[in-house]
Amino acid sequence: MTQAKGQTFGIQLMAFGVILLPAMDAAAKVMGDSIAAATIVLARFGFQSLFLLPFVWRDLYLPRGQELRLHLWRALGICVSTFCFFAAIQVMPQVDALAIFFTMPLLVTLLAPWMLGETIGWRRLSAVAVGMIGALIIIQPGQSSFGLVTVLPLIAALGFAFYLLFTRQLARASSTQQGVAVFTMQFYSGVFGSLMIVLAIVLMQPFQHPAFEITWPEPWQWRQLILVGVLASIGHVVVTKAFQYADASVLAGFQYLELLSAAVLGWWLFGDLPTLNTWMGSAILVGSGLYIFHREKQAH
Repeated sequence: MTQAKGQTFGIQLMAFGVILLPAMDAAAKVMGDSIAAATIVLARFGFQSLFLLPFVWRDLYLPRGQELRLHLWRALGICVSTFCFFAAIQVMPQVDALAIFFTMPLLVTLLAPWMLGETIGWRRLSAVAVGMIGALIIIQPGQSSFGLVTVLPLIAALGFAFYLLFTRQLARASSTQQGVAVFTMQFYSGVFGSLMIVLAIVLMQPFQHPAFEITWPEPWQWRQLILVGVLASIGHVVVTKAFQYADASVLAGFQYLELLSAAVLGWWLFGDLPTLNTWMGSAILVGSGLYIFHREKQAH
């Protein structure tokens, strides 16, 4: 495959992925508060593991030492991120939560010097500051009707930032072939994420928090839970594969199509229309994120 065709195929994969991932969130939101957020998260990781098992079982191995620790830290990051995001969209519009979640590239930039030893200059730090202003416009501290719930997408963004940074560390440390690693890493995310959320559910039972309530899903909820797991599996694998074919700088802008996809799904399924503040804040966040990608490309 030529470089030009590879870039085009990578863009197509990214576009497909940014349609699937908001669809996964919408499938979770359809269940509303009729089922605990922790149960949805457990299904998301559990069914992801089952769905990916046929693709990895021949090359499956037990990670050890540093690699095992990185798998566990990745799983913790994505587990916290998924739980907080699903809990948020049970209350607030999906596109609003996703817009706040897109502070994630800014957080990756701030954490990269500490975790990866990368250096960042004043231009990227300024872009992070501007992006955070965009996030504040969306959150509207003290004025938002959703109150402290708007903090949940921020925590989700932080968890996902750690997930990405540990993924970078794991990619450097992994001895597996790149084609196998994509499925293997996603499989272990599902396995370890499932174990972590089960542990959290058990530990939270004495507190009787509704987000961790144990209930047996109804038949229609089972269909939704399976759909969440399948869409998560395909979506994350497709997006990861996209970066193997196209440069990150090329794909950066297409990642933000996820906001448009979430807005369309939110309007179609739930009648949610983004506010002016959401669009303004999102534009600032997108601009800041794209500038950071631009600066990273120049630095490398």
